[in-house]
Amino acid sequence: QAMRKAHSSTAVVMEAEQIAGVITDRDMTKRVVAKGIDINQPVSQVMTVSPYTIEPEELILKAVSLMMQHNIRSLPVVSNNRVLGLLTTSNLVQNHRVQAIFLIEKIKDADSIEILSRLTPERQAIFEALVEGKVRSEIIGQVMAMIMDAYNRRLILLAEEKLGPPPCEYAWVVAGSHARNEVHMLSDQDNAIILSDTATASDRMYFNHLAMYVCNGLDACGYPLCTGKYMAASPKWCQPLRIWKEYYRKWVANPEYDMLLNAIVFMEVRVIYGETELSNQLQAYLHQQIATNGSFIGSLVRGTISVNPPLSIFNNLVVEKSGDNSNTLNIKKYAINLIVDLARIYSLSEGCQLTGTEERLRFVFERQLIAEDSLQDIIGAYRFITQVRFTHQFEALKQGKEPNNHIAPDAFGSFERKHLKDAFRIISNFQDLAKLRFNGE
Repeated sequence: QAMRKAHSSTAVVMEAEQIAGVITDRDMTKRVVAKGIDINQPVSQVMTVSPYTIEPEELILKAVSLMMQHNIRSLPVVSNNRVLGLLTTSNLVQNHRVQAIFLIEKIKDADSIEILSRLTPERQAIFEALVEGKVRSEIIGQVMAMIMDAYNRRLILLAEEKLGPPPCEYAWVVAGSHARNEVHMLSDQDNAIILSDTATASDRMYFNHLAMYVCNGLDACGYPLCTGKYMAASPKWCQPLRIWKEYYRKWVANPEYDMLLNAIVFMEVRVIYGETELSNQLQAYLHQQIATNGSFIGSLVRGTISVNPPLSIFNNLVVEKSGDNSNTLNIKKYAINLIVDLARIYSLSEGCQLTGTEERLRFVFERQLIAEDSLQDIIGAYRFITQVRFTHQFEALKQGKEPNNHIAPDAFGSFERKHLKDAFRIISNFQDLAKLRFNGE
């Protein structure tokens, strides 16, 4: 009666100010009418327990991805356990036509690597449309990450169909820019498998085959194999939880160069398939190790401040002097990576488990580690530099060239060059703040 009065197909069930479940008109048909259930029974007998929800500021595309992935037709919009509204499939069909939604649906239905690989031009077209439409860089990264998630999940399911059911619990996790939801057209694959500690030697053989299938499939779909071999297809990165914990313990306790490089790659991971709890346990262990090894954050800081933004003491842009990329700036190495690293350092120092660069920066501001003007400056610099990078990649794709991270300052007018210099100066100042706070040198 309440659903009919509210003209709603779904009711959210609350208990002690917490969401206990949802019940839909389809549930009424299939679980009550069809089974002849006594209507005087409590709704808890027929509701869907622990339903998926979404926060009001999340992307429509994320809502669509959740609904498609889990075959659900309605999604409560929730903030601080307060239900603000209900998003349904009819809302999406009537009000929003997002090109990426249809690509994700095609990926979900593809039944071979060959068919998946044919969708690469559509992925490129979506990236170009987002850049050309001046969509904020953070949103572009999120949309491209959702598409990459969809490729990963479909390839894993195809691998399971080929190899048979997995012999034990596991989590397929992604790292690097993919984990941070900052994917672009140059993103390669960084991934790993966390196995249950019950995994046997024969179980590990199964997952080695699965990882090879998925990683080679991603490569065929335009996500290159990682040159550093930080992939689940490398046996080193397909291990039981206890081995992963030992990796993290060694990396944090002995932050020498090789150890530090491994740690940085897997400092942020995100589960996109499998048992989330395996990753949760590993992340909790990582933060525990960082909290008890004070020198680790200092080592991260020293590594970050050893690289300077490409700006001379005379306020001139410093370009490569020789080689194939002479007279260009490596926008990734000398700018974007530095902001990503600094956001990571600040957030890890506070035990933050967020992965995105901007959300990490907002988190440390809320913890009063940085002032509001510093927050606005560094986020503004990050967005401007990322937009420069995306525009550079967009122009290369339009001209049929291979996109890269090397930009030529001569291609910009005085306005863009001034803003680049301002952005590099902001990064340098942020490095100084980190040095004072964490390093003391």
